[in-house]
Amino acid sequence: MSGLEPLIICSKSPWHPPIRREHAWATIAAQRGHRVTFIERPRDPRALRHGGAAQWIKSLSGNGDAEQVNDVDVTRRTTLVPGHLHQLAASSNTLLLGRILRHLSSPDTSIVFCWPWDWAAVRAAPARRRVFDMADDWGELMAGRSKRFARYYREIAAQADEVVVVSRDLELRFGGRRPALVRNAVFDELVAQPSEAPDARTMIYVGTLTPRFDARLMFEVMAALPDWRLEIIGGCDYPGRRDAPSQELQRLLDIGERVRWLGALPRAEVLSYLDRATVATVPNRPERSLGQDSMKFYDYCARGRPVVSTRWFDPDRTDPPPHLLIADTPRQFAESVLAAASQSPVQERDRRRWAAANTWSARWPAWSAAVFG
Repeated sequence: MSGLEPLIICSKSPWHPPIRREHAWATIAAQRGHRVTFIERPRDPRALRHGGAAQWIKSLSGNGDAEQVNDVDVTRRTTLVPGHLHQLAASSNTLLLGRILRHLSSPDTSIVFCWPWDWAAVRAAPARRRVFDMADDWGELMAGRSKRFARYYREIAAQADEVVVVSRDLELRFGGRRPALVRNAVFDELVAQPSEAPDARTMIYVGTLTPRFDARLMFEVMAALPDWRLEIIGGCDYPGRRDAPSQELQRLLDIGERVRWLGALPRAEVLSYLDRATVATVPNRPERSLGQDSMKFYDYCARGRPVVSTRWFDPDRTDPPPHLLIADTPRQFAESVLAAASQSPVQERDRRRWAAANTWSARWPAWSAAVFG
């Protein structure tokens, strides 16, 4: 039996596909001998349209179904209403998550949580350390809720054992407290020479499609580059639309065969498409990207792809990848795509070296020191 501290991660994601920040920490912790429990983001009543009503109802009592994946215990849970919507929803979430934590945690456990509205449940659970791992500025992402989330941040700053953030901008949310800065990274196995030669005049975007993705800008970029194609990989998560595209994304897709939306794909397939892309894109809306440290930069550079991004971050407060091209307008973005397509093999190697220095395993010592104390 390992003498290392048990770890519980209250995630903002399901386990499948295991491609996000919490998946990396859970996997590495298990490899290093910690007993790891990964509590998935809760399924709300919308999940019932896919069946499984009996298990969904059972999970409300705190008896979520579980599986073990690569030595990580994955626990599913459900909720009546997503906790971010309002205070009553958050209270319901606290009750339901609290039941699970009382069952799974112990006085020697470290609990990591990613959503600020989970704090009340985490605070009440038996644990040695309670740590907030913040990858998004939730108050800015969710319109009209900034004051409520500011209250969460004040409570967490005053009471949590540690706060970890992915960017210096997020440090400002915690008053006089100095959070630990641990940026995002890339999975070690992704850093490799592309397995296929790139196709001509093909852009790619990989990531969840939300209001952060500037579909309007990309519509105009496609108009400016009539002989280019755009491949989009990722599921939709637009408020109020379930898994359907927004109106502006649908307008982009309606261009026709030059724009192809492939949905969410397994990692191996994503890498194949990424390796064949001429240019990788990050068309983020700045007002939806505050505090971000884009995992796309790391993933794209791990395969050597040239990257064009909108100006949604301050380069002086981040560690941007080498040879990144930044554009402010659709015209500049299109011109940058053409310039990126002619970047050299030396620049490609520079990007892969940068990604190799920014893997999750390289980040682990700083993150584990913050979490385990």
